[in-house]
Amino acid sequence: MADGGPDDPVLLVIIVGSPEVLDDLVTAMLDFGVGGTLVESKGLAAHLREEMPIFSGLASLLPQSTGSKIIFCVAQRKQAQQVLDFMEEELKHAQRPLGFITPLERIVGLRT
Repeated sequence: MADGGPDDPVLLVIIVGSPEVLDDLVTAMLDFGVGGTLVESKGLAAHLREEMPIFSGLASLLPQSTGSKIIFCVAQRKQAQQVLDFMEEELKHAQRPLGFITPLERIVGLRT
């Protein structure tokens, strides 16, 4: 897969399952000039436990905490790479969020 230029716009998505790393991650993002939108999310296990009582017997097998936070950001490729590099180098593997970058072809309504 060919990389675009360092200033090309990308969508950076980060799924944070360990709340203890969120402050460090947000601070690093701000240091790199990256803002974003944070969304509360609920895992499928929590949905099964709360909304589908037929599966309530499985509740003891599922983790108690199945929520996460998802950060969506439109950033320049070089900024998004800096955030992912920070995650790899500075956050413990067991607590490391899932992050990915995808190119954007067209953006409308972006406020900077």
